[in-house]
Amino acid sequence: MNTNMTIRCATCEQEIDCRIGYSNRRIQPLTFSCPHCGSSLSITLDISDAPRSQFSFDGCAPSETRASGPFQGHNPFIDLHLDFPVRFWKYEMGKTPWLMAMEDLRVALGADMESAHEIFQLHNLKLNALNELYEKAGELKRLINLYHGNNKQLFQRRASSFLEEPEEKSLLPQDVNASLYRVIAKAFFPFTVSSAGREISEMMPRFLYQLDKDRLGEFIDELDDSSFLAVLQRDCLKIYPRIFDAELPLRPALFLDLTGNGTSTKIATRISTHDFLGVKDLYKDIVEILGRQLVLVAGLNNLGHRGDANSFKVIDGGVLSDLKKFSAKTLSDKFKYLDDCWYLWDDNAFNLGLRNALAHNNVHYDGVAQLITYCPGGGRLETSEGETISLLEFMRLLLVAFREMHNLHHVIKSLFYYKYLIHDIRGGRNSV
Repeated sequence: MNTNMTIRCATCEQEIDCRIGYSNRRIQPLTFSCPHCGSSLSITLDISDAPRSQFSFDGCAPSETRASGPFQGHNPFIDLHLDFPVRFWKYEMGKTPWLMAMEDLRVALGADMESAHEIFQLHNLKLNALNELYEKAGELKRLINLYHGNNKQLFQRRASSFLEEPEEKSLLPQDVNASLYRVIAKAFFPFTVSSAGREISEMMPRFLYQLDKDRLGEFIDELDDSSFLAVLQRDCLKIYPRIFDAELPLRPALFLDLTGNGTSTKIATRISTHDFLGVKDLYKDIVEILGRQLVLVAGLNNLGHRGDANSFKVIDGGVLSDLKKFSAKTLSDKFKYLDDCWYLWDDNAFNLGLRNALAHNNVHYDGVAQLITYCPGGGRLETSEGETISLLEFMRLLLVAFREMHNLHHVIKSLFYYKYLIHDIRGGRNSV
């Protein structure tokens, strides 16, 4: 279903033609910048009483001069849809956001429209789950906070309620952790690639089993005694609720799972709810965590190749003395010390120039064009040439980085299970 309306910007009093495609989300906030003056405008669609729908407006209002029938081309035209990338182009009757998304999918697959529609059902399954889960975001935040608290019995009760399972009575750390990761798997299914997480979870026990048990135990003790593993898990868990805060602009980025990750597509299309200022720090924080997760990757890699978590390959005639020195390296430097690595990371998760620009606030966002200009070497007296990506490119980057963090979180989970079920028992440590 679609609704055509002409709105008038409250700031410049100019008119914009809008075609609004309907999502299945109960409340659909659509935000964009006025093409005339750049002011932020919002149209919120409420389908709580479907098939009846209600609209509310912020920064704009429906035009009183809107004539019935197709748009005549007198005003700038904007397509809006929560779930798909949209194009800001000349109005063409019938080329709705949903139909254009299906056409993009058909072209990407090299298939007919019927086949494209069948493939789309996977995306639709994730969207339907997201429509239910986003309303439980507050419950999820409280549940993660409970995990960090001392009342594990209450956490188990609330986790079982969220999972709609019989209450788990055990307070053993391995069972509490199992509840936590079942909650994460259910709550973040729309954002993750389940096959990747499953592959890592199945591979990790086999990989750990091949390592020297005494040296692996020393590595686990080092992570435990320094609280590195516990703090890293805590910081990962802080990211998950923030993904729901970015749920709206992430929806079109999810669609690119079906059509591909082509730069031309991401530049040509836009997002119908822009909140770059609200999500820009999220990418920076995820990349910071990824840098610390690589410490685990490096330690296990060293154990696998040289039998010692602190033993690195010689690079340019020199060698790092231990993991502490590795952890102090910049993220870009860390990769060169991961020789013939057992873990294959996704290079698409890392834009270190953008990450540095965000960290130093050397970023400008153009809301009308939905373009982000960043200067990796900015902040200096001399002029620094900027680089540009679209908001959709940024949201795709954010999604891929989150997935990489989530995948590496399976490594954290596996190390905890090894500690609880093997190492603590083998070494006589109290794991309760």
